Amino acid sequence: MMTILSGCPTMADYGAATSGDRRDFVAPHEQFQVNPMDYPVFAVKQDREAPRSNVNYPRNDGRKMPPLKKSYRWRVTHKVHGEYLVGSEKFDQAWCRQTKDGRDHPEHCEPGGIGAEYLERIYILPDGSAYAYGYLKNTPRWPHWFGKDETWFRHDDTGDWSGQPWFECVARCDKLKNMRGEPE
Repeated sequence: MMTILSGCPTMADYGAATSGDRRDFVAPHEQFQVNPMDYPVFAVKQDREAPRSNVNYPRNDGRKMPPLKKSYRWRVTHKVHGEYLVGSEKFDQAWCRQTKDGRDHPEHCEPGGIGAEYLERIYILPDGSAYAYGYLKNTPRWPHWFGKDETWFRHDDTGDWSGQPWFECVARCDKLKNMRGEPE
């Protein structure tokens, strides 16, 4: 009997299915977006080298990420199954400049530009401990690859995340209770 395939899986579905990590999945990122004003603002306690991403020893030592600078402000952008992702516009711009697209089209990385293909996020706990990167598809850049509104939620904890906590609350610290699940 012949089986007919009605379509191919999206790149995101393929990535999540083959990652080997049950925490990885595909979904529209908008369903997990939060209002950053309901959450605290974080900053690293001191400038530091960021953990490498996509580490796969012994085959490779991963990708060098932009440094984490004390001047960057990190806002909660998504709550995913009780975990919080923070993002920084300045870090996104630094990451964009580091990509091939950013080197070829520096205007993409400027404020108001279309940005990098992926938005780099960091998973964080209320105490300021960071434990993994999360990558979100920059939806306007990828309207056809993953399914229009879907992104691959992926934990990348392959780099060295030791010595935590690296972050501290610098604004709206009364909102930490929202990350801890405390009542208003």
